[in-house]
Amino acid sequence: MFQKLVRMSGIQDVQCQGVNTFEFTALLEALKPDVVMIGAWGEIVKVHLIERPNLVLVNCHPSLLPAHRGANPYASVIRERETETGVTFHRVTPKIDAGAILLQQAVPVGEHDTGASVRDRCTAVAYQLVKEMVARLHSHVVQGQPLEETAQDAALKSYHGQLKNEDGLIDWTESPEMIYRQYRALYPWIACYGHLEGKRKVLFFDPRFVQRPAELPPDTVAGMIVWFHQGTIRVALSDSEWLLEVSAYQIEYGRSVLPMWLGKILSPWLLRPGRRFLPPSAV
Repeated sequence: MFQKLVRMSGIQDVQCQGVNTFEFTALLEALKPDVVMIGAWGEIVKVHLIERPNLVLVNCHPSLLPAHRGANPYASVIRERETETGVTFHRVTPKIDAGAILLQQAVPVGEHDTGASVRDRCTAVAYQLVKEMVARLHSHVVQGQPLEETAQDAALKSYHGQLKNEDGLIDWTESPEMIYRQYRALYPWIACYGHLEGKRKVLFFDPRFVQRPAELPPDTVAGMIVWFHQGTIRVALSDSEWLLEVSAYQIEYGRSVLPMWLGKILSPWLLRPGRRFLPPSAV
């Protein structure tokens, strides 16, 4: 997008590493735009751009602001058991995602949605709303019509930071619902995982829950592997009715990741029944 703007401006040999750079400021001076719209941009816009005179700076954020400000609302709405999220066009201010709301539409969140499916749904809604947002901005800039804007209620705000790899660590004492929610929220950015005794890290995908058989040994505890077949394992939970069935797709041995072919060879031994995944407190 930056190079497209460069070509439109007629400026030659301009390189830019972000919107807060001198090069981007120079480009704004050359183009003198009335409006700049931002979407899916991870960089925090600095004050010298926000406070430029005669510039309307608008951001598109994928949540129903003021709730779920921050870097990844797709994950946080699932984590917080929300049944809907949304798309919000708002003014950019020095505070993250705190500017006045210009246009907003709700988006449903289903019980089996993942972060990826929520992202895709929000993207489709944002795409549909852009035309209306541009029309409103045109009326404001060209015809002098006031923008309809609503200040955010700070009492209703919530903020969620960047996802971390540590967010994927499974607590085997949690309920099946909580573990499934954890996986759905983090997919496709962060893998869920466990640490075997010996602290070998195992990454999982495709979680399912199966009925716990009555014939399991009485010493079976949460986190213990009770079944293995071709890279798929079943792990005991604190919940007495269910086992977590997951496919192991990556095994770390020490500080190294085992090659896929070697992992397949060693997995019947590393993931054999009776081995146990450590609780988070022991990792």
